[in-house]
Amino acid sequence: MTENVFTAGQGVPARLVAENFWTWRADGLAAAYPSDAYSLAYTFAPRIGGTATVVSATGDADGWLVEVPGATTAPLVPGTYAWSLAATRISDGASASIVCGVLEVTPNPAGGTDTRTTARRHLDAINAVLDGRITKDVESYSIEGRALTRVPLEVLHKLRARYMAEAQAEDRLAAGKAPGPRVRKLRF
Repeated sequence: MTENVFTAGQGVPARLVAENFWTWRADGLAAAYPSDAYSLAYTFAPRIGGTATVVSATGDADGWLVEVPGATTAPLVPGTYAWSLAATRISDGASASIVCGVLEVTPNPAGGTDTRTTARRHLDAINAVLDGRITKDVESYSIEGRALTRVPLEVLHKLRARYMAEAQAEDRLAAGKAPGPRVRKLRF
């Protein structure tokens, strides 16, 4: 059998794409939780808060199969999700968590959504404001009783430095490097 994106691998992936079909297997749990005596369900909860999504696993001859259609993953907001797997005993309805973990839901690039991180969006917005402010020489003015005060350039530059550091740390993580600059400690 040829494996492709529709072939279920073992265990919950670390990264999944919203609006896509998700599938994986949990065959290692078949002996402890046979499908004739238990039901299994995964719960995905966004770390930033919000509505949790529950997905049932299906028992088969090899163990447990999880298939999540794109219609179920489409409303998920990209970000970090905590997940847990619970077993429910069919005989009395008793339920307990088996295992938990964390995964990243990424936006679907084909979906037309902004795939930039929050830090990158803020950095781009601050840069746009700074570009527009270069030609203006006043931070505040008043005309006929109406006043306008702009954010001081010093504040914008501090914010720019902060979000640039965050964006660079994200870029380093995405490249598989340490998130911060190297620090060498010397002892004399």
